[in-house]
Amino acid sequence: MDLLVERGERTVLVGPNGAGKSTLLKILAGELVCQEGERKLGHNAKIGYFSQHRGEQLDPNNTVVEEVLKCAPPEYREDQVRGILGSFLLRKEDIYKKTSVLSGGEKSRLNLVKFLVDPPNLLLMDEPTTHLDILSVASLIIALQRYEGTLVFISHDVHFIRKLATKVLHVSKGQIHSYPSDYDYFLEKSGALDNERAALVAE
Repeated sequence: MDLLVERGERTVLVGPNGAGKSTLLKILAGELVCQEGERKLGHNAKIGYFSQHRGEQLDPNNTVVEEVLKCAPPEYREDQVRGILGSFLLRKEDIYKKTSVLSGGEKSRLNLVKFLVDPPNLLLMDEPTTHLDILSVASLIIALQRYEGTLVFISHDVHFIRKLATKVLHVSKGQIHSYPSDYDYFLEKSGALDNERAALVAE
């Protein structure tokens, strides 16, 4: 495999379950070490990794608002943080809950807010829409459309992919095939126009 992720790209990883998409994302994030070869980060690359296991990235002793404030730049005020939390449906008494008692959806939304208050310039996201309702997905799409960094993500949400991806990497049988355009280009070139959802997990 010879993979280059260039600045400003918005790349989605697709392919069958078990093909190694999450493993590849963890290698890019530095969460896993390559057994062979090497991973080189670009100059001044700052990575943010949004894992499938949301709770592992939260301090269980912090409240929701404390968790965001600890990673926000010093100029952020609590009312600003509360406004961002509100756009992801974390409001009123919810922001004073301990992170340990949050539901899966609330943990997902809280981790997304943490990325948005202090965005990295290389954002790696594994199934970011899991546990999110329609309004939260819409808020996330808007935030990522405004995001100026590089994005690599895994998703099974065709609408989400269509709104964001500018490049598709198909991962299957230990190989990666690159499609240097959006999801519709991938469907056309892979011959999967008749079933756009099945194409996400095709061999």
